[in-house]
Amino acid sequence: MMKLLITARDPATAVSFERLVPELYANGRFHLKVLCQEPAYRLLEPFVPHDELQIIPPGDCDAVLQSAILRETFDTFQPDAVLTGISGPDTGLDEAVLHYAAERHIHSYALQSFWGGVNQASGALPETAFVIDDEAARLTHERYPQIENIPIGSIKHAGYRFYNPLAARQQKRPGLADSVPGTVLVGFFGQPILDIPGYFETLEGLVRQLSKWPRPFKLLYRPHPKESRHQRDKTFALFQDALGDRAMMNPMKGIKDSLVVCDLVLSAFSSSGFDNLYLNEIAREPFNVSVYLWFEPALIEWWRGYNQLAELPLVTEELLLSVDTEERLLAVLEQGLLEETRHALWERAKRHLPCPQASIELLISKLLTDFDGVQPEGKQGHG
Repeated sequence: MMKLLITARDPATAVSFERLVPELYANGRFHLKVLCQEPAYRLLEPFVPHDELQIIPPGDCDAVLQSAILRETFDTFQPDAVLTGISGPDTGLDEAVLHYAAERHIHSYALQSFWGGVNQASGALPETAFVIDDEAARLTHERYPQIENIPIGSIKHAGYRFYNPLAARQQKRPGLADSVPGTVLVGFFGQPILDIPGYFETLEGLVRQLSKWPRPFKLLYRPHPKESRHQRDKTFALFQDALGDRAMMNPMKGIKDSLVVCDLVLSAFSSSGFDNLYLNEIAREPFNVSVYLWFEPALIEWWRGYNQLAELPLVTEELLLSVDTEERLLAVLEQGLLEETRHALWERAKRHLPCPQASIELLISKLLTDFDGVQPEGKQGHG
């Protein structure tokens, strides 16, 4: 039996682990302990037995390391390996566990959710990274040659095949866009980076341009789960002050429903845009377009420094639209409303998006292959 310590703090990781954890239990060869910080804890709570799930108080990597929680967990559970998320831009539980695993010479795995993305703020790196595709493996190897890369696809999207985007759209949109014929639902998906230079200026540029748009529209704001109350209030106040009752909170509970009701999915560079690509890809016809607001120099400079990439992979792969100057924002939105644009992006996504269905099997196979390879002779392959 392989003792696997799993950690998560970001929602993107938790959504992936929602799919992975039940499969690990069903496999029969894993004994799990799951540590979470919010917001991941409340997302994973329904999927993990109470005695195998523990919430870790808020705190950065140093604060978690200084507490006794990790020492007690490692001493009592004695994991064979750890599997963490890759969160950021701040640090916390995931990075602390990577540090602790390195100190105790325990193999560490991490699940990457963005091309080449590894949180190096604390100096902790996983030994093995499960990445989205070959391009993610290439970028990660280029930046971190000491990390073993395993392309597996996107676990997060493995369950999308059970969701009907067009049916959900038809069911959820009435009441949002039918008061004025032709009303465009513009979804803005927030990120917890209000203190990052250029982010709030991006929002200001967005509302300046929307205020000039002659089309009837509503701006539906969905905060990121890690946005603080202050960040949410400041963002929504900006939208309401500029747009009045045309700005509203996205009323949908789930991220998929929040995406499919929109005609345009806007963010600075949120992974919600990637989620939206998969929702369109599985539909029998495209229904909206993702748009990145990529025009504030300070935010672009910060992102490039943090990710060590020159451009956004989804933009260079031409899977979504990008606004490169504030003045072109409305023109790009109009482009995104064209049927020919939706179909072109949809067809490209079908050709290029990695199939997520085999991702869990590939990850489990790697864990067990490594585990069996280091067991004493005579114990290999035995649960």
